[in-house]
Amino acid sequence: MRTIQIGRLNKRITFMDYIFVEDEIGQEVQKLAEIKTVWGSLYPVRGTEYYEAAKIRAKTTYKCYTRYVPNITTNMYLKHKDTMYTIESVIDVDMEHKMLEIYCTEHTNKELMPDE
Repeated sequence: MRTIQIGRLNKRITFMDYIFVEDEIGQEVQKLAEIKTVWGSLYPVRGTEYYEAAKIRAKTTYKCYTRYVPNITTNMYLKHKDTMYTIESVIDVDMEHKMLEIYCTEHTNKELMPDE
């Protein structure tokens, strides 16, 4: 059983997802919208973890911890300040619904960034 170290949750993390909205002519379009903003920790994976991740991805991989938030999926994005991250995996630590461990990658290619 892991415990949450509240002092380390010192960054504002926003979960974002696409929702359908009506545009000015009444058509439904997808728009990236904020789902929930929480306190979390976000840091790059380094050392051997980074090299294991680099075999799969040639991007900078980050690990994020937050308190448990239901319905967070890999189809969503994570935003910290002005940087967007793609969520690669969401793990409910020890399946206790207390803490999420999220692996995400930073958008470095402008083509891959979602429209805001």
